[in-house]
Amino acid sequence: MIEAPKVKELLTGYVFEWEKDKLEIVVKRLRSHQDGRVTGDITLILGKAKQEEPSFSFNFSSSQTRKQLVNSLNEKFADWVWLEYIDELCRQIQHLALAGEPVKELWTSEDMLPPEYLLEPILTKDLPTIIFGEKGVTKSNLSLICYILLTLPWSDNPLGITAPERSIKTVVLDWELPGTVAQWNLKKLVEGMELGAIPLYHRHCSMPLADDIEKIQQYLEELQAEVIIIDSLGRAAGGDLSKDTENANRFFIALDKLKTTSLILAQTSKDKESKTKSIYGSVFFTYYARSIFELCKSESIDENEVNVALFHRYSNLSKLYKPIGFQFYFNGNKTRITSQPVTYGEFLDKVSYTRTLLEFLKDGAKSVSAIGAELELSDRRTRTLLSQQKAKHRVINLGSGLWGLLTNEE
Repeated sequence: MIEAPKVKELLTGYVFEWEKDKLEIVVKRLRSHQDGRVTGDITLILGKAKQEEPSFSFNFSSSQTRKQLVNSLNEKFADWVWLEYIDELCRQIQHLALAGEPVKELWTSEDMLPPEYLLEPILTKDLPTIIFGEKGVTKSNLSLICYILLTLPWSDNPLGITAPERSIKTVVLDWELPGTVAQWNLKKLVEGMELGAIPLYHRHCSMPLADDIEKIQQYLEELQAEVIIIDSLGRAAGGDLSKDTENANRFFIALDKLKTTSLILAQTSKDKESKTKSIYGSVFFTYYARSIFELCKSESIDENEVNVALFHRYSNLSKLYKPIGFQFYFNGNKTRITSQPVTYGEFLDKVSYTRTLLEFLKDGAKSVSAIGAELELSDRRTRTLLSQQKAKHRVINLGSGLWGLLTNEE
């Protein structure tokens, strides 16, 4: 009868060591599937010389697979009682993979602080934030602005974003482009804003986050990084985003294990007719993010200027913040960014009817027909919207067919 192994937990698995028998079995990329299977990659390390065998995938839930592995190992390495080792391994792995975390007793009487912002109102410490938008809306450039704000830190920035008081090491995990592209774009920004040279910590990634997490974690620990920027969600999650919910679950489980603050760039949904866009892919990307912003671009007649607005679409930790406007000015080898008020007329197809209505009424009382024309709604739908906002004490019926703004709601 073999002795019980020493078990050491890894980021995505475990190491089982039978010290007396000079045997280690390393399990990585451990996964519990919806159909009840538990799978992972196995590496055997044998003898005093610690001979490492090639890794292989294994189904810990299949008795037939266990039998085949035992027979194969008995033929190749006859000095070990493989049936006992593999049975013990599978028994413990299935228990560990399905056990989950224990229940904790948490008291409301404890002194607690509200969630901390690293970049207010965009980035909440230790939690995932997603910025999504259509192609070409400068998501990557905006993420590099966040990188600059965190790295310097840029406390006196003119962008209306509250930066931290200390420098926070940040790593760009890039599934889209090589590091030289991000380096060039960052160089243009710091020179355009006259900020001076800063380092860029960048890693080009090819595998989904969940399959590459050990190496990524190793790099983050070596750098003592606290924030990661993921560009972008589609390839970082892997699979068919519109259908495969399992990959969405794997992505966020891996993200949780990294224990960092994350800013995630994502594409917008393909529904061009909908006024309200969402993150492309499984609804779980929306459910698991703690805060979501949509980055929208207005039409521009100057090819060197881009006006964008960051709309706060969802948060389960704070209020929804007002939109933040930026103007990017591209001038050869330099890029400038300035804060800019958001004029809702520029983003009419991106904002809610309610917000557009309230913005329109700031100029004075309007008739139902004028409001309907502005919002591109029928009279019936316009009257319904006005009645809803009247009930919320935001607008008032002034008589003679005119409606006005009751409060200073924005």
